[in-house]
Amino acid sequence: MKKTFLLFVGLLLLVVWGHSSPAHGAKIRYLASVYGDRQGAGLKYPEGVACTENLLFVADTGNSRVVRYSYEGRVVTGQAEYALPNTSPIKLEVDSRGYLYVLDGRERRIILLGTEGNVEGYFSPKGVPGGGQVVPRSFAVGHDDSVYLLDVFSRSLLVLDRTGQYQRQLPFPGDIGFFSDVAVDRQGTVYLLDSVAAAVYVVPANVGEISLLSSNLREYVNFPTNMTVDRHGVLYLVDQHGGGLALLNKDGSFLGRKLSMGWNESQLSYPAQICISGGGSIFIADRNNSRVQLFSLEEK
Repeated sequence: MKKTFLLFVGLLLLVVWGHSSPAHGAKIRYLASVYGDRQGAGLKYPEGVACTENLLFVADTGNSRVVRYSYEGRVVTGQAEYALPNTSPIKLEVDSRGYLYVLDGRERRIILLGTEGNVEGYFSPKGVPGGGQVVPRSFAVGHDDSVYLLDVFSRSLLVLDRTGQYQRQLPFPGDIGFFSDVAVDRQGTVYLLDSVAAAVYVVPANVGEISLLSSNLREYVNFPTNMTVDRHGVLYLVDQHGGGLALLNKDGSFLGRKLSMGWNESQLSYPAQICISGGGSIFIADRNNSRVQLFSLEEK
């Protein structure tokens, strides 16, 4: 009788554990890898990806260019290459007009490309208090095309409209390690990633202060450097040194870890930026494997 009772309790705990986290109900399935452009020229240490419902943009960092693809299902087709000589493109974002924002890691400035890849100029903040000097570490473009910029110079989060006009400024908390990335969800909630402290901070929409959301993530990640948020509000942290993803719920609770380090298809080596489309396609710049990998997010 006692053994039967203990077995029942054990099975009950397994059932509860198995349904306690949406991450266990979602599966990330490998679909394809992209190694080159339409001419067959290989990617070289790509660090950035941006996506729409049918387009993929890759920051081909080692070749100082951006490559555009179309995709449908697991089929990815090269369309165009945009050369950016003497630059080091490391992060991409695309706005609602189809304009592409390219962070140049060499000069620490954001290049603005038009819908045909033509250079429109630089995205320059305007009206920023304190003289206007800005050194971007990373940035995100919201669904209303607002730009959220991590400014290393002023140690603050700058919120700008799509013309670069200053909207507001939120100083970093004093006890952080180093903010390396920022993401924003459809409701306007902003998330900031502290790589050194392995922590995530949050700024709810229309709130004027940065506060801690989740800390002590070191047991789940080695050194996260990039993140995004899906349509359900789940955060995906790219563990660059650990070669994988860590998922957090919108309340900051840990949901699980996905993918692993390696060189085979579906494995990651020094991954950089991640992008998730509204339809659940996941693209990851797999830097040290010189490829971009495509996965699908399958929800039960």
